Amino acid sequence: MLPASLSPVNLRRTVALGLAGLAATAALTACGFNYPTDKPNDLTAGIDYREGTVDILNAVVVAKEANSGTFIATFVNNDLEDPVTLESMSGDNTAIGQVNLSQPLSIPANGLLNLADTQGIPVSGTFALGQFVTLSLQFSDGSTVTLDVPVVLDDGQWAGLDISTPSPSATESPTATESPTASSSS
Repeated sequence: MLPASLSPVNLRRTVALGLAGLAATAALTACGFNYPTDKPNDLTAGIDYREGTVDILNAVVVAKEANSGTFIATFVNNDLEDPVTLESMSGDNTAIGQVNLSQPLSIPANGLLNLADTQGIPVSGTFALGQFVTLSLQFSDGSTVTLDVPVVLDDGQWAGLDISTPSPSATESPTATESPTASSSS
């Protein structure tokens, strides 16, 4: 005879609870394969491109005002041996008419170049804050990448990154601006 703790009823109950616990553990801890949790999740307004030798991350045009801004992005060179150069950049001649890439920018082999650290690339045209503008980037490896990039305000995480236009306080002289109390005389 079996002891009471190993009776068929208790044994079935123990096995059922164990299996239920295993099923609950598997359901709560495993996502499986190819689910959204194994993909990059960028919570930012910038655009990413990850299909070529050079990844372009968090690309935006930072602007203090309409029609003038600074292209900011991080370039990641996936080539382990050779550097890649951003040779030229152009707009679509509708929203972006002029890009001021003064010299090619080198991205080291298996390295990165953050334009926020190097003053970015000034652009101008007829665009507004919140609009998307089309830019084409040509690299030394022969690849060309065309992106629709958002225009964001020079504020928050992008504060101070628009070098295309001086800030209003830097262009106004102190004598040209009157204080509200000085102009309201009785």
